Amino acid sequence: MPTTQKLRYSDCDPQGIVFNGNYARYWDDAVTDWFDEAGLGGADMGGSGVDVVAARIEMDFRAPAFLGDTLQTDIVVERFGSTSMTLGFTTIRLSDASVVTEGREVIVFVDPDGFRPTPVPDVVKDKLGNPDTKDSVQ
Repeated sequence: MPTTQKLRYSDCDPQGIVFNGNYARYWDDAVTDWFDEAGLGGADMGGSGVDVVAARIEMDFRAPAFLGDTLQTDIVVERFGSTSMTLGFTTIRLSDASVVTEGREVIVFVDPDGFRPTPVPDVVKDKLGNPDTKDSVQ
């Protein structure tokens, strides 16, 4: 499920473009919406008993975005590890479909009490799809 973000004054820096640090927030909002849509919302991932933390974010900036633009972020599962998953992100400007940012994020599944890595629950794999068969939720 794509997530959209209309850009406001608070998103922009003195150059009149989106401040680069805001893209991590847009991606986090997209992950939250995506998990909710898949029935994995809330602190315990939809009853699976785990939580997630960002371990790595890699972001490539391709084009500026400006006040008033509407951006759309799409997510795909690139791979599941034993305690993590790698997500691919593409954020476009809707008015002209220009890619604004793209990259990936590694999310680690953790025990909510001790924040220690824990195996990716099967329900997460089932609901988000299998990247090996190209059935991942988008």
